Amino acid sequence: MKISIPILNLKYKDDLYRLILSLFVLGIIAIFFVSVLVIAAYSYPAVIRYGAPFLWVKTWNPPMEIFGALTFIAGTLFVTFLALIFSVPLALGIGVFLQEYCPFFLRSFLTVIIEMLAGIPSVVFGVWGVLTIVPWLRESVEPFFNAYFSGIPFLKVEENIGYGILAASIVVAFMILPIIASITKDSLSAVPDLAKDGALAMGATRLDVIKNVSLPYALSGIYGGIVLGFGRAVGETIAVVLLIGNQAIVPKSLFSVGYTISSVLANTFTFAVISPIYASAEVELALILLVISLLVNIIGRNILNSVIGGRLSRSQFGGG
Repeated sequence: MKISIPILNLKYKDDLYRLILSLFVLGIIAIFFVSVLVIAAYSYPAVIRYGAPFLWVKTWNPPMEIFGALTFIAGTLFVTFLALIFSVPLALGIGVFLQEYCPFFLRSFLTVIIEMLAGIPSVVFGVWGVLTIVPWLRESVEPFFNAYFSGIPFLKVEENIGYGILAASIVVAFMILPIIASITKDSLSAVPDLAKDGALAMGATRLDVIKNVSLPYALSGIYGGIVLGFGRAVGETIAVVLLIGNQAIVPKSLFSVGYTISSVLANTFTFAVISPIYASAEVELALILLVISLLVNIIGRNILNSVIGGRLSRSQFGGG
């Protein structure tokens, strides 16, 4: 009897601990679903009134109660994917350098600096972009493209003002670069030394090891960093508000001004509450932004899972 009591107490504590952790997980899931339900409920009047055409109508006219999301969806996708195109190659290069080539005595210092950059408030990046990126685009880049590439619609400079899709994309790229680079470095550091040493012992070069051993092993972790970067880019607000030009038009080129979903919500939601249908239309924009994030995440995970042969569940970000 004296032996069984401690065993029962340990089992009781273990079950209680597991129950508490389960409640934590269920609580997070519940908060997410409640948030989605609240957003869906508030957007319901606009969904019923405007239906599916809300997604491809370009007009946004609050006084006439004519609302369409195409302008803002296009601006959001332009800024997000351009930022990823600019940042991902640089971030991968930084991560590989820090883990594989950087001298050991500098690695910790540079890693801390990059991680600190990820914590800088977005408004600081926005102000920096207004003071540096916008003048550079206006005085150097846009005149160059206007002189040599004006015949290409996607590169045509409509107004030489510096503000627009390209300015916002460059600054957002700098904002998400530290996140992707830091996670890439951490993912590469998790590659077993035994695998790398074995490849080197068989005659592979350092570059061969990185391409054929380290990067494939860390692919899931790198993907996780890119998804986190995408999440910040697609929802970035203050920096984009300062740089994108804030005009409700569908961008026709890299240098066009525009609007993203998050920036239009930040600029106009305070005024939208005076009209129930106007407020509902803006909440529907938030719902669309949520759906875009979820779809990209789901599609990306499926693509990654097929690329690495179903090993996602055994990789770093899929459960060890």
